[in-house]
Amino acid sequence: MSNRVTAITPQKKNTQRFNVFINEAYAFSLPAKLAMTIAPGDILSAGRVDALKNDGEIDLAFDKALYYLKFRPRSTAEITRYLAGKNFEGKTIEAAVKRLEHYDYIDDAAFASFWVESRKKNNPKGVFALQYELRQKGIDSQIIEKALAQYDEREPAWQAVSAKLSGWSKLPEFERKVKIYNFLKQRGFAMETCEFVFAKASGK
Repeated sequence: MSNRVTAITPQKKNTQRFNVFINEAYAFSLPAKLAMTIAPGDILSAGRVDALKNDGEIDLAFDKALYYLKFRPRSTAEITRYLAGKNFEGKTIEAAVKRLEHYDYIDDAAFASFWVESRKKNNPKGVFALQYELRQKGIDSQIIEKALAQYDEREPAWQAVSAKLSGWSKLPEFERKVKIYNFLKQRGFAMETCEFVFAKASGK
């Protein structure tokens, strides 16, 4: 049986995508720019059908990724996991990721820098915690090292603990020291940073 295009209709929830019907049955969806390349009555070869399906899936994955990126920057691994969770095939995800990289929508080095700065301003963490978080985001170790090369964790450590100091001011020195150390270590700060903060809090 020949592959005759019998209808091309806009989707109800996304009018920029069109449903393509072949031999009266739904076959696949396409973005507007691809839907314009065919018309009802066209006879499509099996290869042309496969190519349109593939291009349509890549475009859909690309759009899904852009939506995911609306909320904050993402790493390549985060995008890949997200699209896999949407049941896209590996080759489709790979093609969509390459397109995102081409348009500079994803860049792991830029993402790592963003993550470090965001943590520094909004939720201060130490180098150990940042390394762990970035590894969890799928960032390469060399990129992590570069992103943290100039990171001085003493300032964010002080920022993190300063709001707590008034509540601990009446504690004996040793108990206050334990509070400060435990608070900072839980946030991935190094021992020497804990020492620096305790000394500063004690006026030493």
